[in-house]
Amino acid sequence: PDDQEKFNNNMPPPIPRPDPSILISAQDDSTQQNAVFAITAAITLGTCITVGLLNGLESILPAGWFAAWRDYTWPAGLGLIFMAAGVSHFTVADAFCRIVPPKGTWGGLWQVPAPLAEELGLSYAEYHTYWTGIAEAAGGLLLVGSGLGIFDVDVRIPAGLLGLLVFAITPANIYMYTHDAEMENGIPPIPYPNGHYGRAVAQMV
Repeated sequence: PDDQEKFNNNMPPPIPRPDPSILISAQDDSTQQNAVFAITAAITLGTCITVGLLNGLESILPAGWFAAWRDYTWPAGLGLIFMAAGVSHFTVADAFCRIVPPKGTWGGLWQVPAPLAEELGLSYAEYHTYWTGIAEAAGGLLLVGSGLGIFDVDVRIPAGLLGLLVFAITPANIYMYTHDAEMENGIPPIPYPNGHYGRAVAQMV
């Protein structure tokens, strides 16, 4: 009992969850849809600003420095992150399935199909979890390989493709915010709301 008590005392305090009534998911359909549009616009604008800042950084650094980071240093690190994330879509698939917005979410706004899901024996959430996992792992591998010179591909091609993929999976992140969806499976919940704001900024970068 003493050991158990010590263990419990060393456990971090639980992350408080918001009152469900304040969530965007608790609002009327129109409010939910406007919120999603506003969040998407803010992330898009932030991404454009970040690209502009990086371009400005390239112009003030000594010649070749930024290109070396962009073409060699960043692809390796970011590519490995995407590969790990892609693999986790299969190793902890249940966690990712929990953050796939069900069809009809946000007052009917979310109507993305899942072609051939039934034929493949997959649920809607599993379908979108698996294909995005494959895309993340493959894109990450291509990014690492192009950065290290293994693949004769301009590093900007996989970087651009992964950028499009990030845009495609953004609704899952928005769903976590609007519905306070948790991945569970031992994965700590994101603090509401500040954790989501930080995550959005990281996604812009």
